[in-house]
Amino acid sequence: MEYSCTVIKDNITYRSTLSGIRPLMNWLTSQPEILENSYVIDKVVGKASALLLTYGKAKKIHGITMSKAGHEILTRYGIEHSWDILVDYIQNMDHTDMCPMEKKVINIDDPQEAYQTFLAVFTRKQ
Repeated sequence: MEYSCTVIKDNITYRSTLSGIRPLMNWLTSQPEILENSYVIDKVVGKASALLLTYGKAKKIHGITMSKAGHEILTRYGIEHSWDILVDYIQNMDHTDMCPMEKKVINIDDPQEAYQTFLAVFTRKQ
């Protein structure tokens, strides 16, 4: 897949090649309406992505790879979802540990709190 994240809403397709949760954060901070009632296909859906997609009010999500924690969040919030591969957790880029974004929300189950947590991280990086 050449795109990391694809959003389909009202017969319009939005795509991103950015990695991790960057596409979701970009849309949530600049055009949050894109995610509301949308169908999202994401390469990797962990707990971090699941919380952001819940916050953005996505309607249906497909993860090429989805973590069990991501599945649990989407189930808890009643969001229709599917996956190709279900994994225990999302790994970091060099596959030596858990993804750092997943670690940031390991004890967070509230989508608003997760969004605020990531907003602080992305604001610091700019």
